[in-house]
Amino acid sequence: AISLGWVMSEEEFFPRLNYLDFFKFRASYGVMGNDRIPDFLYLSLLTGQATYVSGDDNSLINGIAIGPLSNPNVKWEESRKLDVGFDIRLLNNKFNFVIDYYINNTRNLLVSDIPISGIFGVSAPGSSSPTINAGSVRNQGFEFEFLYRESLREDLNFTLGLNFSTIKNEVTAIEGRDVLEGGQFGVGQLAPSRMEVGQPIGYFYGYRTAGIFQNMDEVNAHASQVALGAPAQPGDIRYLDINGDGIIDENDRVYLGDPIPDFTFGFNLGVNYRNWDLSGYLFGSVGNDIVRNFERDQPNVNQMSYRLNRWTGEGTSNDVPRATVSPTTNNVFSDFFVEDGSFVRIQTISLGYNFESSLLDRIGFNQLRVYAKVDNVYTFTRYSGFDPTASTGVPIGGGIDFGFYPIPRIYMLGVNAQF
Repeated sequence: AISLGWVMSEEEFFPRLNYLDFFKFRASYGVMGNDRIPDFLYLSLLTGQATYVSGDDNSLINGIAIGPLSNPNVKWEESRKLDVGFDIRLLNNKFNFVIDYYINNTRNLLVSDIPISGIFGVSAPGSSSPTINAGSVRNQGFEFEFLYRESLREDLNFTLGLNFSTIKNEVTAIEGRDVLEGGQFGVGQLAPSRMEVGQPIGYFYGYRTAGIFQNMDEVNAHASQVALGAPAQPGDIRYLDINGDGIIDENDRVYLGDPIPDFTFGFNLGVNYRNWDLSGYLFGSVGNDIVRNFERDQPNVNQMSYRLNRWTGEGTSNDVPRATVSPTTNNVFSDFFVEDGSFVRIQTISLGYNFESSLLDRIGFNQLRVYAKVDNVYTFTRYSGFDPTASTGVPIGGGIDFGFYPIPRIYMLGVNAQF
């Protein structure tokens, strides 16, 4: 890595401005390797587990099975990042600004969750598909930080902080193929996520919907949906015939969104008044999509509350399909299961009190503070699941909510004491 910093405000040619305390230009470029994979994935090892049926009595015998499939060509991924920015301080350092523009090119991206035929034994416990170097991805955008400090009087001061980041993600190359698929949805369905040149990594790929069939005339006038698994009936989801061939099949799948946010932000507040201190922190994400993949279609399980607005007859609903135990195409991956995952979360609020030094001297303490704190205070979101941040975090297949356990709200009372 190499970096350069130039405090321009100390140069003779720089204009002397009463309100400007500091002005610095920065630039850096670096290369970093990433080995975030388990060891020995270039070797074939019998680290899996399996149970075999053996003998005339068909007894079960515990044995071993192939571990993760090997890839002798796997290597570290490599990130090359260029960053250019400015640091600015104004009005006796009350206002602080940090502005950056970055480009991060990742090569030999490591991907492990890729579809592969079960004939290789990857469904055995302890086994998995091979880890590969999938291609190259570029992230670029702006980062902005703002800090404001103010003392309204001797015993009252506060600090406001804001950070804001944009990101544009684009796949720039794929090794050995045009498209790489990944992720999981439902049971036995085509992979819902893709890596494709010119698109955000892990974008969602499925069927577009156009409301609900209200009667048989609409069903008969529409393209056939039998190829998806069952003939359509009134109350079923209507899928768009993208290529116009009169048949809804895998060739009609299109881009449905992606898990990459347009921008993220955070805000923190700190207030001190005499012996009291108050602090809070919130953060948010805007523009990312999330897949609702925790619903089950069995008749003996609970359903989401939106199912109360389901289709029950012509004209009753054009958004939620009918409830039935018969085979339908209503559970194939489509934009019906893709939601806006944008959110704002109040993460922490804390209130504390520091006891006077005169009292501490009498009881033998150097410092004594009591406080109350709440974590995961509230999340503002339109997402219908428990947590809009739920994701496996893998490059191809991220942004899919498998029903992760929700984050609890935590209430704390505490004492900090120094003797």
